Amino acid sequence: MTGPSKSTKNGYHRCRSLMIAAALLFLSLSLLLHSSDKLDSVRGVYFPSNTLYGRSFEGIVHYMEAAGLNLAVLHVKDPMGRLYWKSKNSIAVNMGAPVDKGSLETALRALKQKNIWTAAKVDVFQDSLLVTHHPEFGVANCKTGQLWADKKGLHWANPYDRRVWEYIIFLCQELIMMGIDEIQFDYVRFPSDGNISSIQYPVILKGMRRAECIGEFLAFARSRLKPAGVVISVDVFGLTAWKSGDFGVGQVLDQIAPHVDVLCPMLYPSHFPKNFLRLKNPGKYPYKIMKLSLDEMRKRTNKSIRPWIQGFWYTPEEINAQLKGVMDSGIQSWAVWSPSGRYAKTFDALEIREGTQFPEPALYASLDDLRDQEDRVMTGRVRVVNYTNYQAGYSIISLDESVEGERNEYATLMTIVTTLDESIMDRILHGRNIGFSIWTSRYTKAAHITRLILKDLGANPRRMRPVPIYIDWEGESLFTRSIPEERLAVYRMHNEDLQSMDVDAVSR
Repeated sequence: MTGPSKSTKNGYHRCRSLMIAAALLFLSLSLLLHSSDKLDSVRGVYFPSNTLYGRSFEGIVHYMEAAGLNLAVLHVKDPMGRLYWKSKNSIAVNMGAPVDKGSLETALRALKQKNIWTAAKVDVFQDSLLVTHHPEFGVANCKTGQLWADKKGLHWANPYDRRVWEYIIFLCQELIMMGIDEIQFDYVRFPSDGNISSIQYPVILKGMRRAECIGEFLAFARSRLKPAGVVISVDVFGLTAWKSGDFGVGQVLDQIAPHVDVLCPMLYPSHFPKNFLRLKNPGKYPYKIMKLSLDEMRKRTNKSIRPWIQGFWYTPEEINAQLKGVMDSGIQSWAVWSPSGRYAKTFDALEIREGTQFPEPALYASLDDLRDQEDRVMTGRVRVVNYTNYQAGYSIISLDESVEGERNEYATLMTIVTTLDESIMDRILHGRNIGFSIWTSRYTKAAHITRLILKDLGANPRRMRPVPIYIDWEGESLFTRSIPEERLAVYRMHNEDLQSMDVDAVSR
């Protein structure tokens, strides 16, 4: 694999162009005005990349608002090196790193409308895509001469390589331009698992220890990003609260703290080693681990501290024990970590703390909301694909007919089913004893209903024809081709109206 081309190298320098610099300076004024008072009073949760859109995103934001949370930590660059925004960085684009069509941009707009602080979680030195496409940027295996991989099979970029630094900073500048309030660095360290003894660093900054290297990277990042007024935070291992020296990964509090605004220790009690603080199983002491760790950390720095709360494996009581430890240490900010983005127990814990019950989200119109609406007539190119009578409680759906030279948007049963109102889907699934929850996606519900139709009709999906299918969802919720004559007449009338409109259009 060849190294970066001249045009690629020029991409680095473009990030320092006058246009970007001017835009960042413009942003800095507004960011500085509202960042200083936020550092010590933000509480929120982590959003995995697959929760930046859809039902999961809407649900988490709903409960955040109900609980009075004001921080969203958005995973925008993952350990694979994938980017969840429409990056224009030439290196990223050429290796296919941007994998999303704009979910982050949409999520940011929604969060800002609700005055929620946004932190972009950027995984720094664990980046398989970057080093796979540019091995010269990576950590090598001295025994094989190939790229080194950790226990998960992921490759690491070389923390000593300033070209890697430039790439990361360019991405962060894009995020700032999008309106992110905070850059939260993760994996700002050297590898910690796998066959560490076989690692070779092709580029080494002579005379620089690992902790100094991490400090230098953060100093470099601050010099480039801070003029824009953005807040800079960093995730650190929980042991950094207790150890003054490097324990192998380059994370030393004294080297990190001067260059960031917020320290985010990952104080997950279950992750501390056996017999830590003479506790046979530290995970059973969530309050003690959290409180004592934060007390220790506060002795060594005056920087803002926002600990990660363990929101996985634990009961609501154990989550609240951690929160009590945070509050008792005099810290007002925190974020809850759940790698899956599931926070039912977290919000249960917050309900207990608040002595209240949060309302369930209304993610779409209920049947009661739809009752007074006029009949729905949704048309394809040739046929009515969805006729719904809300008051009588039934729908007639049909595939559309193909027209030569035109794309048929409603050629499959699945596309027809997705035209049904979601509350009608719920009624059908409930009537057929198929379980679902408020978090079940519309797509999953439509897939269930598609299978029900094929089962009820005894049909082959590849041989389906544009013939009306009837569903009395107020009744037994069975799909059939037998339609009450008076209801079929109404459907046919709408079809005739559609066809006459087409004839009129052609004559004109």
